[in-house]
Amino acid sequence: MLPRLKQKFLQWKWLHLLVIGLLAVLLLWQTALLTWNKELKNLEEQATNELLLHVTALRGKLQKYDYLAELLTTKEDLSLYLKPDTDRDKLQQLNLTLDTYRAIADVSDIYLMNAQGTTLAASNWWRADSFVNQNFSFRPYFQEAMQGEQGRFYGLGTSSGARGYYFSFPVHYQDEVQGVLVVKIEIHAIEEPWRDPSGELLVTDPDGVIFISSRPEWRLSTLERLAPAELERINESLRYAGRILKPLPVQEKESVSAEAQRLSIRMSDDLPKDYLMLSQEMPEAGWQAHIIKRLDPVRKQVLQITLLTGFALVILAFTAFYLLQRRRVLQKQEAWKEEAHRALQEAHDELENRVAARTADLSSSNRRLLEEIQQRQQTETALRSTQRELVQTAKLAVLGQLSASINHELNQPLAALRSYAENARTFLARNRPETADSNLEQILELTERMAEISAQLKMFSRKSGEQLVPVSVQAACDYALRLYRNQLEQQQVEIEMDFPDQEVFVLADMVRLEQLLVNLLSNALHAIKASDRKKIRLGVTYQKETGQDWVKIQVWDTGPGIAPDQFEEIFDPFVTSKEPGQGLGLGLSISNRIAQDLNGKLIAGNHLHFRELHEPAKTAPVSGAVFSLYLPASYPETSQDNPGETHV
Repeated sequence: MLPRLKQKFLQWKWLHLLVIGLLAVLLLWQTALLTWNKELKNLEEQATNELLLHVTALRGKLQKYDYLAELLTTKEDLSLYLKPDTDRDKLQQLNLTLDTYRAIADVSDIYLMNAQGTTLAASNWWRADSFVNQNFSFRPYFQEAMQGEQGRFYGLGTSSGARGYYFSFPVHYQDEVQGVLVVKIEIHAIEEPWRDPSGELLVTDPDGVIFISSRPEWRLSTLERLAPAELERINESLRYAGRILKPLPVQEKESVSAEAQRLSIRMSDDLPKDYLMLSQEMPEAGWQAHIIKRLDPVRKQVLQITLLTGFALVILAFTAFYLLQRRRVLQKQEAWKEEAHRALQEAHDELENRVAARTADLSSSNRRLLEEIQQRQQTETALRSTQRELVQTAKLAVLGQLSASINHELNQPLAALRSYAENARTFLARNRPETADSNLEQILELTERMAEISAQLKMFSRKSGEQLVPVSVQAACDYALRLYRNQLEQQQVEIEMDFPDQEVFVLADMVRLEQLLVNLLSNALHAIKASDRKKIRLGVTYQKETGQDWVKIQVWDTGPGIAPDQFEEIFDPFVTSKEPGQGLGLGLSISNRIAQDLNGKLIAGNHLHFRELHEPAKTAPVSGAVFSLYLPASYPETSQDNPGETHV
């Protein structure tokens, strides 16, 4: 009887365990499903808000230039340039005017076309891919404007191949449309702020071609595979310049809600990734904006909630088992309970002590970190102050080196002043005021010369500012040469200046640029002391590198050059090839630091030769050092005739 009861009890026990296990699985599945729907809804709301913000921003950028073409047609009488007999000088003046408007409005290009669609003037007239003399009558924006309407168009440029958005407006003459003015903006400027590691932003045309994308490899792809007839129609429109339009590698697509879809896209690393895509129409631009958010965070959250629920169920099961066992052996385990309680309390106390100790360690570490940050800030402030004082000290050191020359410059006028004053007194005593007046004029000229020398020293010793502004390179070089004029004349140094016809500007600080050029000129003078041929050349050229315009200022000399073992340490402090007492070795180190502060760079090297323009080709090579200073170019409105072109 007892074995049968025991067997029946075991059967009911296993049945209960099976039912509990099935309920636990059902609970976990429901938890995962509810979490998935909730997180997916949250992600959809977040994506909707982000898409609304991006669409609003995109509309704002397009509306910013919507009335620019119309405004320019009212500001300028463009019909004067549409006559067949318009001469080149007028069209060139219009080119310059359009380029000025382009720079002010911060757009890509502005150009004027006649009634036949031929471009007469453009802001990019000076570039190799200029629109001048090109015909764009096939573009829809031209055809719309010729019908008297404001035109809009987006596509790839036939000349540049870059993506652009075009705004056109008709040019009227005697109530007839005689031409079209077009304003073009580049699309890549719109994409720059679209960087989101958790998703992608797309803009497609009515055919589903991706025109704007935060992911470069998706541009000019299609959301779906297009039929051959549609591809042929798109190619005939020349909107995308005959580019091959491939579909995105979408493996799966399903609707999640009325506004959202789930996409599975195979990425460049051949690993498919799931996205949630929402779309919004932009009828005014002819576009449809999409935002694609990755579903990995949703899956991660579902996994975490499911694991937590499973863990809670395990804890609950162990708790139930513990309660059952506790009820069965309550009396036998009373003593063990007290002992376990004490052990648990001790463990709790030990844990609290460890937490308190760890908290104290973290607080101490935070205090030390704050102190270290304050010390670093103080050190950086002291370093900047020391650097400024070091530059000022270097200036005073140069003033000390120039003291003998300045003394000579001032002694000569002083001696002449004394002689002219004594002569004036003598002529006045002899009643010859005209001759005395001539001597007084000489005295005035000498005092002006002494004041000019004093003003140069005062200007050289002043401290520099912090803000970078457009600075004339020719003015800085002229100042450095005037400061060393006496030494150049005494040593009979030949100066060659290879400057552009127009004034060159860089973004710098006048005082620090003058200090840098003075240091380079001082080194060149020292290098050619023992040379048979004493010559210094200053050259200025434009140079374009890494998408930025630079001005290269070079100082050449005919000295012995730089030794190969000195190149690695030539810009280190207190490294000098001068004799003891001739310098501290700080000039090039300070010059290099000044170049870095001005967002430029200073490069030292040797040249094999440089020849005068009128010397015969058989002239023997001359070796020496050359220092090349690169500074960002600046184009003030008064000097921006042809930006980006090399003048030398």
